[in-house]
Amino acid sequence: MHMKYLFLLLCVLMMLPQHVVRADAAVSLDTFVSRQTRLMVFSPHPDDETLAAAGLIQRVQRLGGRVKVVFMTNGDGFPDGVQMEDHISTPTPNDYVGYGNERRLEAEEALKILGIDEEDILFLGFPDGGLYSLLTKFRQDPQVYTSPYTKETRPPLEDMIVPHTDYNSSDLRQAIERILTECKPNLIALPHPADQHPDHGATFHFVKEALSEVKKKNKNYAPRVVMFLIHFGQWPVGQGSGTGSRLNPPEGFPDKDSRWVSLPLKEQEAKNKLTAILSYHTQMLVMGRFLLSFARANELFLLAP
Repeated sequence: MHMKYLFLLLCVLMMLPQHVVRADAAVSLDTFVSRQTRLMVFSPHPDDETLAAAGLIQRVQRLGGRVKVVFMTNGDGFPDGVQMEDHISTPTPNDYVGYGNERRLEAEEALKILGIDEEDILFLGFPDGGLYSLLTKFRQDPQVYTSPYTKETRPPLEDMIVPHTDYNSSDLRQAIERILTECKPNLIALPHPADQHPDHGATFHFVKEALSEVKKKNKNYAPRVVMFLIHFGQWPVGQGSGTGSRLNPPEGFPDKDSRWVSLPLKEQEAKNKLTAILSYHTQMLVMGRFLLSFARANELFLLAP
């Protein structure tokens, strides 16, 4: 392991645990996974899928199920990341596009470690940092959002699920509807709406709207939906982070109706997850301590009521 990453990991291991709320010990996500599972993970940015669900992804694969990962954005709207990675004080649109392409390659490498083939990875190419604006302001044609970073108004042609897609809510929802209709996942993992990153909360609502439309057209389609959390205050950095420690729900989380469940990871699953996290070199450079705080003995999800 590179000494820089080892140092970051040791720093995380030394964090003292705080009083924590525990997930329901009576329920494991294992009960919802089998060789018939068709899992689809909706990841707002490259790395969210690994932080939240690397263990779940591996578990489904190991049992003989299928997994597809859908990236809403390329993670290209991250000024601090571009500046630190490329040593550029004033990034240009091309710099942001290049950074997004680098994050895509990192995602493919991370998912390869987790056993996912390139054909099971979908990049939608919507604007990093702009999903909430699409959800609330740019609802339908002819409204078009322009990324303040890449200056793009539509996804790359090779990423378009639906022809003539622009950056607006309607077109993104149609793309997700097409994916759900064609793949018919029976287990969907996506961010919780209370996640404090706007792109994450917006991802939940886009998938929810698209899933509602798909269900209207297919009354028998009823996939199980589980939610994960990435951003909530300083959680989970201050919980005694480390590869052998347990991840617990954050105190003060607003959703009292949903039920937290845990997926204990097998030793090899935990090792692979750590390796996959470390493959996100651009993100380790900027927020390594945060990423490593998800390298735990379990993963947490919420079940809707």
